[in-house]
Amino acid sequence: MEDNSVDEIAVPAFTPATRIAELNDIDRSVSTLLSAASDAIAILSNSPTNEKHEAALRNSTSARAAFSTAAESYFSTLSSIEVRLRRQVYALEEAELIKPGDERDSRRGRALGGDENLNRVGGGPLDSSWLNARASDKVAAGMKKELLAQAREWVDGQEHRPGHDGKESPKPDAS
Repeated sequence: MEDNSVDEIAVPAFTPATRIAELNDIDRSVSTLLSAASDAIAILSNSPTNEKHEAALRNSTSARAAFSTAAESYFSTLSSIEVRLRRQVYALEEAELIKPGDERDSRRGRALGGDENLNRVGGGPLDSSWLNARASDKVAAGMKKELLAQAREWVDGQEHRPGHDGKESPKPDAS
């Protein structure tokens, strides 16, 4: 006798409320991630910011152990965040809010092949994330170049001033 019934696995229903709760958990994990990064940097910079860091920096063995703990916490939290964000992306793909695909343009986060046939959500064709992905830094680069040229001219002018021998001149007494 063959049994044609399929054992159904109980799959929890994901509601928008559970998705939002998961995003809130991810948000809290990001603050944990930043805290672990801060701890690791404080230990490496040898400048304690609190009593916990001072205790860790008393000798090299405790500093190494504290750094290892902070680094382990950082990487495990980062991995956890990545997994949960992927789960959110898969849920968006299943809801057909974003196009599924394996090949992604990592810079823009879009499927390769252009932006045609994308369902725009939120801001419509002027979605801020879409605009920011295509932004150019030409203006900032031009301003930086201009400011550096002005600074160079000013420094050259200061060096060629009469009485300038490369040392600071003594300030006159006010008394």
